[in-house]
Amino acid sequence: MRRDGLTMSERDPELLDPPVEEPAPPAPVVRSLSTDLRALLRDAGGRAVTIEEIESLLQGRGFAMFILLLSAPFLVPAPGLSTPFGIAIAVLGLRIALGQKPSLPPFILRRKIKYSVLEGVITRLARIVEKLERHIKPRMHYLERPLMINLIGVGIVSSAFILALPVPIPFSNGLPAVSIMLLAAGMMERDGLLVIWGHIFGLLSWIYLAFWWKAVVMLVVGVRHYFAP
Repeated sequence: MRRDGLTMSERDPELLDPPVEEPAPPAPVVRSLSTDLRALLRDAGGRAVTIEEIESLLQGRGFAMFILLLSAPFLVPAPGLSTPFGIAIAVLGLRIALGQKPSLPPFILRRKIKYSVLEGVITRLARIVEKLERHIKPRMHYLERPLMINLIGVGIVSSAFILALPVPIPFSNGLPAVSIMLLAAGMMERDGLLVIWGHIFGLLSWIYLAFWWKAVVMLVVGVRHYFAP
């Protein structure tokens, strides 16, 4: 049969059999930070684990997640972990600042962490992260440029240096630990606002340290003057 001088077979085949649109593939499921933290605790299986094992278990999230975990003991009391964790954070931050692949020396990787300590740290850290997750989102993408990533590494090294100082200053670990956590979370979740707040807390850490240093110097000078003949 012909219509308008064309047979049905001569017509555009797309008019006869319109193409069927294929459904878009489902978006990949992105797990939350708190979910990954609890998964790490589950994978530990109730046994003591080395820092190397933790590093391996966190490969999906990368070293930003590793740094976030290492900074947690400075917010939650964890005796015996401050010095090795502080050194580990500083080493990782330095390599990020230099644009190198983060890695740790063997003597740090061999350090074992008791399951009870790991459980306490992760459980409390997951609660903190759950509160942060309500406000974390990708923004201010210009902070993802290589130079900005290097500056995040500088900020991590700066705050880690304060953490590693063996000085009995009240609350001296809180500000730099928060700085490191914000920088690591901001780098991992591509949240530039968190990165900016991380640098601000890092600056406040040095101001707080300088205040106590000046106070101690003034006290020593005052005592020496008092007892001077």
